Parts: sequence; C-alpha cells; structure tokens
Amino acid sequence: MRQNLYWRSKTLLVGCLLIAFALRMYRLGQQPLAWDEGWSIGLSSLSWSEINRITALDVHPPLYYYLFKLWLGLGKSELVMRFLSVAAGMLTLPLAYVTGKAWARSFNHERAQAIGLWSACIVALSPFLLYYAQVARMYALCAMLSLLATYCLLSATQTGKTSLYTAFVLSAVAALYSFYYAAFVLAAVVAYVFIMGRQRRRLLLSTLAVVLLYIPWVLYALPSMWSRVGTRTGMGFQLADALRFFVDGVYGLVFAYGAGWLAVWVATILTTAALVLARLGGKPLRGLLLPVLAILLTIMAVSVGAKAHMFAARYMIAASPFLALLLAWALDVSWRRAPWLGVLAWVILVASTLPTLTRYVYPKSYEVSGSFDPSADYAYLHGKAASEDLVVFNVLSLAGLYERYRAPEDAAWSYVLRWDPVIEPLEMALAERVQPAVGQYRRLWFVLYKGTVAANYALKEWLDVNLFPALGQWREDTLYVQYLSPVSAMVQVESGLVFGEAIELQAVAFNSQARPDGRVTVRLTWTAMQPVGANLKVFVHLYSPDGRLVAQHDAVPVNDLRPTLTWRPGEQITDNHGLWLPAGTTGDLSLVVGLYDAVTGNRLTLSDGSDHALIGSVQVEPTAIQ
Repeated sequence: MRQNLYWRSKTLLVGCLLIAFALRMYRLGQQPLAWDEGWSIGLSSLSWSEINRITALDVHPPLYYYLFKLWLGLGKSELVMRFLSVAAGMLTLPLAYVTGKAWARSFNHERAQAIGLWSACIVALSPFLLYYAQVARMYALCAMLSLLATYCLLSATQTGKTSLYTAFVLSAVAALYSFYYAAFVLAAVVAYVFIMGRQRRRLLLSTLAVVLLYIPWVLYALPSMWSRVGTRTGMGFQLADALRFFVDGVYGLVFAYGAGWLAVWVATILTTAALVLARLGGKPLRGLLLPVLAILLTIMAVSVGAKAHMFAARYMIAASPFLALLLAWALDVSWRRAPWLGVLAWVILVASTLPTLTRYVYPKSYEVSGSFDPSADYAYLHGKAASEDLVVFNVLSLAGLYERYRAPEDAAWSYVLRWDPVIEPLEMALAERVQPAVGQYRRLWFVLYKGTVAANYALKEWLDVNLFPALGQWREDTLYVQYLSPVSAMVQVESGLVFGEAIELQAVAFNSQARPDGRVTVRLTWTAMQPVGANLKVFVHLYSPDGRLVAQHDAVPVNDLRPTLTWRPGEQITDNHGLWLPAGTTGDLSLVVGLYDAVTGNRLTLSDGSDHALIGSVQVEPTAIQ
C-alpha cells in the first residue's frame, strides 16, 4: 500500500512538472521584450564592477545580473534570455513539494506527503509564479532561492544535519543578493523555527552567518540606498497609506489581475473554511504561523518601501510560494473532511485563476506598456549610426533593447544614466565615459528618453556647449541627437555682421579643412543688440562650387536651449553647430550662416540686403578616412 502511494505521488509530481513546463514555455519567445527586460540586458552587458556600482544605486542587488551576464553568452533571443527564469521557475515546483512536506512534518507528520503534493500542484498553476517565470528578471530566481532556504532550514532543524544548515546559509545569502524583500520571508522562516523551539543555538549561529555574509553588500550599497529612501519618503508613513497598500498587497499577492476580486475571495473563503474545519477536528494550527508571517511581513515591507520607490505586486514574489503552502494546507483539510469537498475546492481555485492566465499572464500588457516597441531605437539608428560611431543612452533599458538587436556592423553603445531607476552623478559619467569617447569617436549619438526632462537637461546642456550638434529628431517620447566631436584646428573669423538690426554675429570659428565623410564644426558667437521679438532659428549651410547644398544644420540657438526670445541685450551666446559631410564629397565648400523666423520661415537680412552671410570656405581633402 505504502509503495503504491509512493509511486502515485511521484507520478502526480512528474505530471505537475510536465504541465508546469508546458505552461512556462507557451509563447515564451513570442512576447516583445519589456522595458525592465531591457534593463536586465543592458546592465548585464557591463563589466562586473559596473554591475556592482549601478545595482548599489538601484532597487535590486546584483546576483541575478551576475548570472544573467553569464547566461547571455548562450544567445540573445527572447526565448534563450527568458529561459533562465523558466529554469528557476521549474526548480521552484519540486522545492514546493519538499518544502511542503518539511513544513507539514513540523506540525502534522501524517499529512506531509499530501500537503507537499498540493503545494507542487498550486505552484505549477500559480499565475504569479508563471508570469515571472517568463520574464528575464530576478523574480523567479528569488522565489526559488527563498523556498530553497526555507526547505533547508526546516529540514536542518528536523534532522540536525550540518550540511543542511550550510545549504540554508548559502541559499539565504543568495536570495538576499538577488532581491531585497527576500529578507522578510527569511525573517519569517527564522522566527517560525525559533518559536517551534528546535535547535535554537544552531539556528541563531546560521542566521548570524547569513547576516555576516550579507553585511559587505549592505555597507557598499547603504549610502546610496539611504539617500534614495531619505529623499522620497517625504513626511513619513501614514495609516491611510498602510491600509491602502495592505489591500493592494493582498490583491497583488493573489495576483488577481484579469480575474478581479473574485480570485481574492476564493482564496480567502477556502482558507477560512479550512480554519473552521480544522478547529472542528481539533488539529493544532500553530504551523500556519510560517506562511502567515511570511505573507504579512512581506506585504508590510513592500508597503513601507513604496514610499521610497513604488508599490508593485512583483515585489511580493518571495511570499508567493508561502501563499501556495497556505492554500495547500486548506485543500488538504477539505480533502480530509471529504474527498469530494477537496476536489470541489481545487476546481474552484483553478477556475478562479483561469481569467488571469488567459487575460494577463500571456498577453503581459502591463510589462509591455501598451504600444511600446522594443526595437524602435534600433530601427531608427540602424543605417544611420555607423560601426565607427558610438550610441549613448540615458537609461539602460533602452541600451539593453538596442543590444538585443545590434549586429557587428552597428555602432557600439555606452550610457549616462539620467532617468529612473538610476540617476548617476553627471560629473563622474562625463569624466569616465563621455569625455574619453569624444576623443575616440568623431560622431556620437545620444538617445535621450524624455528629452530634456528632469536630470536629462543638465546632460544635454553640457553636450550642446561642449560638442557640435548635427542632427536632432523626436520619435514618440525619445529624442535622438547626433553630435560631432570637436576638431583640434579651427580658424577664427571676426564677423561683426548684424542681422535684422537686432542680432550681431560677432565671431565664427570653424575647421577650414575636412576629410570626405567627416566633420565640419562651427562655433558662432552671437549678441543681441536689443530685445528680440521673434523665435528665430540659425542655419549653417555648406555649398559646393556649383551651388548645390552639401550639408546643413538648422536649430534654435544652442540646440534649442537658448531661444532668441530669452536673449538679453548685450548677452553673449555661444552656439555650436556640426555638419557631417556625405561620402565622396571633395573640393572647396562655401560656409554660409543666417537666421530665419521659426514660424514664417522669413530670413533676417544684413545691411546690404542679403539674407545670409558667407563666412569662408572649407577645403575637403580627397583622401579616404583611415
């Protein structure tokens, strides 16, 4: 009889594994990459030291990015990159089985096998765990490591094996290095084992070892973390916030998106009914302290943390397996009361999750953010940015999505982080990455998500003053700007020309010699003689000897940062412009400068009646660039 039960249990577990694998592989490579997945790719493409530095500024520690960096060596297709999460999600299922058994043995030895099987079945179909097993982020890894640490500690206190205590320490530390909120689940497990009164000395020593191994990262990341929390928590946490986040936390933990509150009520009613039935049977209930503590501590922690960052259901991923344990216990109580009641409870539970599976888990509209196109930046830059150029992104999410599609003939990329979740010190980024790149690359492309909003402004201001903008274009909510690096040899021309009796072009500096398919950099010095009553644009053109327009750059002064309406009389404005010559250009080119009304297109004239100023000539060498 016992042998038959053993084989039935193993058969059921294998069946759960097959179903879980099929559900996690379904449409795995078909969904477009999400914004956060782009961050995973971008950050994991950097050096080990940069991963450490940036994650210390971020809301997630570095372990997942270490693993993902190694994983990217297998390929960068959606299916390959997400399969790391699938693997973690699949390991969570047998861990739920053994953890459910170990947990049940701590308070009800005779039902350990059944509760383990129920736990595995629930994990196999859990919308929460299924969703994040298909996303290239750390959430599936965190759930797996948290459950592994729980199993190791429960089993260690039951068997006394030193190897299991060691495994607990390693898995707990790994969970903490993958996800900050895992700390509250681990605290719940330690508290539960301590309350149960088993091997407290070894428990405390193991917990101390976890803390000591985690302290180096805390000390490294604490200054930036504390700065983030201190600047965002405002006036503190209020009761209204606590109640609102608690309700959101329960909804998010059940992962009722798509199913609505019905799924929450089903889970609540099943658990409540099991409590009543268990009380009627006279069974001890102190074992429920483990999942209840894990769930409550996590919801409270995420609610408080929302004041420093944001509230997101995914931050409760470490508590999701503990909800599975609680529901597994409820199903087992119903089954023991009457098998038909257990079957009915299971059918109702599964039915309540189906709308979420069909409407939310696979469409993943939340992660994709509506009409977001992950290939948009690459599609724009491909064919424009050459292999000898450099593309610089202001957020790693866009850099990672570009890296996904980048081919050998495309430009390399770098970054200056000026958008959430990480805003790094601008001076450091300029000194370490931008200024060396200016000396190495003739042409740089900056991809600025949200343009000049917030911290982006200071970056674009530095670029417009120190480099030579050659092109700027908005696409959706992203600004693409092409800059040319300064040329060492520039000639200075004192102009003294007056446009429209209001604006004087005091001086012009430009490189009088250039190579074909190369740079022409122009620095204009303007001053307003009186208030300017119109929004004017500057045009800088190069013409061939036969009068053909070869290259041009038109822009509001200082690349849109200093409209003429803001000029004060007597103020001196330095205005840079870059022109990129087409391949094959040779001969002497005429450099022409002027101003025109941005609304009407009418040009301002000089005292002689002409609508432009001929500054000088640029000689283009007929030699190819090496």
